[in-house]
Amino acid sequence: MYPKKTTARGALLALAAALVLQGSAWAFEPFTIGEIRADGLQRLEIGTLLTYLPLSVGDQLNDTTSRQAIRALYQSGLFQDVQLARDGNALVVRVKERPAIVSFSLEGNEKIGGDELKKSLKDLGLSQGELFKKDLLDQVEQELRRQYYANGFYDVDIDTQVNELPNNRVDVKIKVTEGKVTKIKQINIIGNKTFPTDEVVKEFKLQPTDWMPFQRSDRYSKQQLSGDLEALNSYYQDRGFLEFNVVSVQVALSPDKRDIYLTINVTEGERYKVSGWRFSGETVLSQQFLDLMVTTKTGDVFSRKESTESGNRIEAALSDIGYAFAKVTPVPEIDETKKEVKLNYVIDPGKRTYVRHVNFTGNSGTNDETLRREMRQLEAAPFSKSAVERSRVRLQRLPFIESADVDTVPAAGTDDQVDVNFKIKERAPGSVQFGIGYSGAQGFLVNASITHSNFLGTGNRLSLSADNSTISKQLSLSWTDPYFTEDGVSQTVSATYRKANSVIRYGSGFDYNVLSGGLTYGIPLSEFMSLRLGGALSQTAVTSFAGSSSDQLLGFLIRHGAVFNEYEFQTGISRDTRNRTFFASRGALDQLFFNAEIPGSDLTYYNLSAVHQQYFTLPWDFFVEFNGSAALVEGYGGIRGDVPPYQNVFAGGPGSVRGFKDGTLGPRDTPFNDPFGGRMRTTAQTTLVVPTPLGTDNKSTRLGLFFDAGNVFAQPSNFELSELRQAAGISFEFFTPILGLLNLSYAFPLHSKPGDQVEHFQLNFGSPF
Repeated sequence: MYPKKTTARGALLALAAALVLQGSAWAFEPFTIGEIRADGLQRLEIGTLLTYLPLSVGDQLNDTTSRQAIRALYQSGLFQDVQLARDGNALVVRVKERPAIVSFSLEGNEKIGGDELKKSLKDLGLSQGELFKKDLLDQVEQELRRQYYANGFYDVDIDTQVNELPNNRVDVKIKVTEGKVTKIKQINIIGNKTFPTDEVVKEFKLQPTDWMPFQRSDRYSKQQLSGDLEALNSYYQDRGFLEFNVVSVQVALSPDKRDIYLTINVTEGERYKVSGWRFSGETVLSQQFLDLMVTTKTGDVFSRKESTESGNRIEAALSDIGYAFAKVTPVPEIDETKKEVKLNYVIDPGKRTYVRHVNFTGNSGTNDETLRREMRQLEAAPFSKSAVERSRVRLQRLPFIESADVDTVPAAGTDDQVDVNFKIKERAPGSVQFGIGYSGAQGFLVNASITHSNFLGTGNRLSLSADNSTISKQLSLSWTDPYFTEDGVSQTVSATYRKANSVIRYGSGFDYNVLSGGLTYGIPLSEFMSLRLGGALSQTAVTSFAGSSSDQLLGFLIRHGAVFNEYEFQTGISRDTRNRTFFASRGALDQLFFNAEIPGSDLTYYNLSAVHQQYFTLPWDFFVEFNGSAALVEGYGGIRGDVPPYQNVFAGGPGSVRGFKDGTLGPRDTPFNDPFGGRMRTTAQTTLVVPTPLGTDNKSTRLGLFFDAGNVFAQPSNFELSELRQAAGISFEFFTPILGLLNLSYAFPLHSKPGDQVEHFQLNFGSPF
C-alpha cells in the first residue's frame, strides 16, 4: 500500500476536479430564440443566470450553442443540474441550484492540518456561506485519508455528513477519528548476501518500533521509504556493487491496522574495482594537479561517493581560479568482463567568472566600509570560492555580528560576472547600562558602563566602566581601533584604576590599589595568525593588616616595601581559525603570551601563559569543545625577582575547574590556611555540546556535559598528575539581552581532597562585554 504523499494545501487546491457536464440530449430542431425563461431558481435572480448564459434573444439554438450554454452554466459553479427545453419560440432553462452551506465543521483532526488545513478548505469553498459541491467534499475526504496514511494513521475513520435544511441549504460536518498510529513492526531485506540485514537497516531513517519513548522513526511514510531506498542503493554503490537493484518492495498491514511489515527484495550483483581514471573535456588545470584531487586509487573497491567527492574537489579548485560554475561529472566506464571501472572525470569549467559587486544587507548599524575591509574576495577580481567563504567567516567573527550568510548569483545581462551578496544579522554591539551581576569570585557586583564594540558603525570598541563588587572597585577606560592602519594593525589604549580588598574573595588578608595605563598593537602575520606588542605602566600600593595578613605577604613587604612602580613589556602570538568569536562550533584558537616587568621596575618578573581551544564535530549536530590552559609566573634579577602575591595564579570555578569554589585550589597561606595562589597553573575543560530544541543553532544558547581537570602549584617542580582536581557535570550558557552572558553549571567533584572547598552549583552573569 503506497498512500500518495503531497502537502495539505497543494493537494487540497487540486480538489477542484473537472466538472462533468450534465444536460438533456438535444431532441428538437434548431430555432431562433424569441424569449428566455428560467425554471428552478430559488435564491438567484434570472439576471444572474443570464449573466453566465452565452445566449440572448435572436440567437439560434442548435447542437453547438446548446452544449456551449450548458457548459457555461455548469462552469459558473452555481448549479448542480442544467437542462434546456423549448416552449414554442421560447428557450426554457431548467436548473437546480447548488445548496448554500449554512455551517461547516471539521473535528478530531489533531494530527493533520490544523488551522492551515481549515484555511485551505475555506479557500476551496468549504465554508459557511459558500455553495455546496458534493464532488469537492468527496475528494477532501479522500485527500484527508491519504494524508493520514502518509503519517502512519491507517486506522483513521473519516465520517462526512451533509444535512439538508429548508430553503436549499445544507449543514456539512467532517468528523475524524484518528485512532492509534500504525508502527513498523519489522523490516526484512531479501537477497542480501554480502551484508547482514541488521547492518544495512542501520542506514534507514525508518526503523522498527523499539522500547525508546517518543520514537517517531517507526512511523511509516512513503516519502521516507523512498529516501531509505536511495540510501540503500548508495550503501551498495559506495561498496562496489554497481549492478545493485531493488527488485520490489512490499508493504503489508496487519489485520488490526496496528503493525506494518516492510519487505525489500534486492539483487546485489558483482563487486567492481577501480582500474584507473582519466580526465576529459576542458581540463584547465594540469594533469599532475588533477591527479592529486582524486582520492580513489587503482585497485580500490569502486565507491560512487568517493568519485563524487573527487569531482567536488576539482570543482572547488576551479572555483578558486574564477570558474564559479564549473561542473565535473564522474562517468564510470564499466568493463563487465573484468568487473572493473575506469573513471572518466568530464570537466566543464564554463566561462571564467569575475565579481561585479559585493553587496551587504541587514547591516543597519554598521558602515559598509567596516564590513568591506573584512573581504578577501574583491570586486573586479576573479571569483574564488575559498575567498568568499573566508570573507563570510571573518564577518561572522566580528563581535557585533551574530551570523553572516552568503549567496552568489549571476549578474544580469552577462555570462561571466557574478554578484556576491552577504546577508548580515547583527548582534547588540553594546549598551549604556546600570545593572547588577554575580560572580563566584567577586560575589554580587554593581556596574555602570558605556560599552560599544561597533562605535558609530566603525567597528571601533569603546568601553568606559565603573564596577563595585564585594571585593573590589574599578574604573576603566579603553579604546580599540581594529584597523589603526589600512593593513589591519590594531591599536588599544587603556587606563585603569582598581582598589581590591583581597585577591580572593574573603581571603589573603591585604588590600591593594593599582593605577595603570597601556598601549598595545596587534599585527597580522597571516590570515589566521597575529602578533601582539605593547607595554604598560603601573603603580601598585599594598596594605597589610595586623593579625590578619599571611606570613608570606608580610615577608614580601619586609623585603620590598609596599609601593611598586612597574614597566611591563607585553608580547604574544595567536592563531585563530574559529568560525565565530562567541559560541564557536568549529576551528581552533592557540595563544601564547609573554609579559615581563623590565629592568628599571621595582620588581622584575615575567608571566608566560598558553591557551589551546579546539572544536571537534560529531554526528547529529553534537560537537566537543576543549579548552586547555597553562600559566607560569617566575621572577628574575636577584632580590627584585620576587613574584608579588597579587600576581599569583589561581584555579577553581567556571573558568578553570567547576565544582570547586572560585580560586580556592592550590597552595594555602600560613597561619590562616587561606588560598594564596601559586606560580604554576594547568587546567583542561572538555565539554560535549548537546543540541537544544530552542532553535538557536548553538549561536546564543549552549547546553553541555563537561569534564574538568586542573590545579595550581606553588612551583613548577611541585607538579604531580595525582594532584589534579577533577569534576564532571552539566552546563548551560545563554546570551541574554539584559544580563548578558549567563553561565550556569552543576558539577560533581570526582577527585577532591580534605580541605577543598566544593561548590556544586555555580552561576555567573553580567554585562555581555
